[in-house]
Amino acid sequence: MLLYFQKSLARALLFAIVCLQVGNVFAAELITNKSYVVDATSQKSFEQISTEATTPYTGVLSRGYTDAAVWLKLEITPPVDAAADDEIVLRIRPVYLDEISLFDPLDKSGKTRAVGDSVPLTANEFTSLSHTLVIPAGDKPRTIWLRVKATSTSLVSVEALTHHEMMQSELTLNLANFGLLAIVGMFALLVLVNWVNNRESLYALFVVRQIYYFFYTASLFGIHRLVFANFTGINLDAAYSWLVVIATALSFLFEYRFLHEYAPPKWAKAVLYALMCWSFTAIALMLFGQTMLSLRVNMLLNTIGSVTLLVLSIFFIDAKKVEATKDKVLLSKRMVVSYYLTVTFVLSFSLWPYLGWVEGNEFPLNGLVAYTLCSGLFMTALMQHRANKQKLVQDEYEKKLMLSNQAVTLEKKRREEQTHLLHMLMHELKTPLSIIELALVANNDQETTSDYVSRAVGNMKDILDRCVKTDRLTEGNVDIRLAELNLNQHIAELVESKTGTAINFLAAQTFKVKTDSQFLTVMLGNLLDNAQRYGDEQEAIEVVAVQKQNAAGEQGVSITISNRPSAASWPDAERVFTKYYRSAGAEAQSGTGLGLYLVRTLARLVGGECLYVPDEKYIRFELWLPS
Repeated sequence: MLLYFQKSLARALLFAIVCLQVGNVFAAELITNKSYVVDATSQKSFEQISTEATTPYTGVLSRGYTDAAVWLKLEITPPVDAAADDEIVLRIRPVYLDEISLFDPLDKSGKTRAVGDSVPLTANEFTSLSHTLVIPAGDKPRTIWLRVKATSTSLVSVEALTHHEMMQSELTLNLANFGLLAIVGMFALLVLVNWVNNRESLYALFVVRQIYYFFYTASLFGIHRLVFANFTGINLDAAYSWLVVIATALSFLFEYRFLHEYAPPKWAKAVLYALMCWSFTAIALMLFGQTMLSLRVNMLLNTIGSVTLLVLSIFFIDAKKVEATKDKVLLSKRMVVSYYLTVTFVLSFSLWPYLGWVEGNEFPLNGLVAYTLCSGLFMTALMQHRANKQKLVQDEYEKKLMLSNQAVTLEKKRREEQTHLLHMLMHELKTPLSIIELALVANNDQETTSDYVSRAVGNMKDILDRCVKTDRLTEGNVDIRLAELNLNQHIAELVESKTGTAINFLAAQTFKVKTDSQFLTVMLGNLLDNAQRYGDEQEAIEVVAVQKQNAAGEQGVSITISNRPSAASWPDAERVFTKYYRSAGAEAQSGTGLGLYLVRTLARLVGGECLYVPDEKYIRFELWLPS
């Protein structure tokens, strides 16, 4: 997933770099000379300024933040073969310039022609999201003047294009802008969906930042002017200024919260806190009406703050501790430093011209868009990677919790079974012990006493033997030895060894079964014992063996043991094979409630099955074994 985002980031940034330069691809160079004059008082007239010496510049003018009005002197050369009344469109960017006034010697209207962020969009003389003025081409080169006033940075780009060039350039520029906006919106939507699946405070803050960045990017392209063009009473210039300082505050709030996950030392916390206070200072200045000072302070914060965050990430994040920490959601130091290095690199080229530190060019006009893309896409990739790691940690935690709960459940079940077993043993051993006690104190002959004691001891041994066998099965401590056995012989030997209720064995032929000899003895013995103990003593037990396929179509032998119910009545069909289950009427007889549980468990271990299949008259158990 991280690799996917890295590839997407690279493609998006490449697309951004191309798009940021498309504005002039169709434009011929109609502005042959550029120079400027600074009016420190902002009160001088055109006549006064036109006599002053100017300072030449190339590319984009960058005068930083200043209260002064800046006058641009531009020499316009008509296109080759252009008629004197052909029109040239002046496109002035960025959109947050407050007011741009035109002074053209060919304009004889005597009206003030002005565009800008503080002027309604309808003042544009060519339909565009940028500021536009239309002038005649003329028949020879001439000089025009533009007076620029801004509370934000005095970064000014002026292009002169023919109508055809302007239409082509606008189409390309708008496609580029909306393409970039779609990328920002797509990633804002992506992080929102991820937050829905991973609701965590840091991710929530990142979602707010990215959604805000979407609207911030839209305003950088001038879309806010189009949306609010018909709304009166809205100061778009002030609204944009607030948008800028809040964007910075949200960004540093997120970085503050993000770096706090790495347990910064006190000095690093103090630096982070100072950056937050710096941002709040810019907001406070806006509240007190100091817009230009607020924007300048805010821009300095972006420039110095990005470098500060880079330095902090290098010096206080301990890579070894991050790798060794139990908190697996922390991103590696390499990722964090790479992020801040990239952001610092982009902001350095973008913001220095805003402050007037270096000469401007086309890139700073869209530098904040580049920062929004770079920061948003890079951090989206990191946050997605972080979310994936967090999900793995959560899955591991849930797995451990599930195993822990299972262990607790098993331990609880084991304790309940132990308690049940102890209660059962106390109850069942009480009867044979009472018989032994009575036999010893009774005035009987030695042979009678020995017979009573022997039978009582036999009952106790049987009870304990079944408990031991059940414990071995529970622990999986069984040794299965499959062999081909003579079923008829086994049944006959067991029937012969039983005393008490008569047992009739019916088989039309000699059957061979593939099973464990000891298991077979236990299964058949338990079923016969069960029938003798709880069946009607006056009715013989029927044992019938027939060749039969099981539900899966496998060949085998079915042994059905039937008996008429006695006072023990009919067992519960749903619980008859449950460990320790005994029917209400069976309590008069000694037993463990483990016999039928053992039969079914052993049968399944050798590939067989035991079912309770009663009819209207008989309690019937069917033991099927493979042949």
